[in-house]
Amino acid sequence: MEKKISYAAGLICIIIAGIVLWRMGLRTGWFWAGCAVLAGILHIVFSLSLRPKKDKKYFIPTKTPTELVLLSEEDGRIASWYLYGKNGIVIGRDVGENQVTVNLDHTEYASMIDVEHAVLNFAKDAWYVEDISSKNGVRVQKSDGRKYKIVYGKPCRLEQGDILFVGLARLQIQ
Repeated sequence: MEKKISYAAGLICIIIAGIVLWRMGLRTGWFWAGCAVLAGILHIVFSLSLRPKKDKKYFIPTKTPTELVLLSEEDGRIASWYLYGKNGIVIGRDVGENQVTVNLDHTEYASMIDVEHAVLNFAKDAWYVEDISSKNGVRVQKSDGRKYKIVYGKPCRLEQGDILFVGLARLQIQ
């Protein structure tokens, strides 16, 4: 549509140049006719350079969390684990026979954390937390202050700033 309008505008400019030359004569109207012809040529040249626009779905990137931080009672950093490039992370206590990514065995609240307590999964450009049928459960505190208890088999989407309560240990998504 934009190309058609530019072609029409260019053609109209060239017609105006012809009318100016006819009415004013070559001696007095050459400047204005030249300006009209130049404008017409520019319209046509620029319309040739226009690319057809495709329907774009605008994607607003959200900042994907890249780090999981173990918080102290005073909100200080005790330990951290990088999430970047991983698909799944098991949170629990490493007792030698299992493989956990986030080992909370040496925290104050280790007795309240199961061997395999929770799992973080990355899917559809977001992180999700799931409770692995733990005794003391997993809760999420969203950045607006709301708290949710995670139900077994129902993952919860995580966003930057959310705090996970694994037993009583606090892990913040950053």
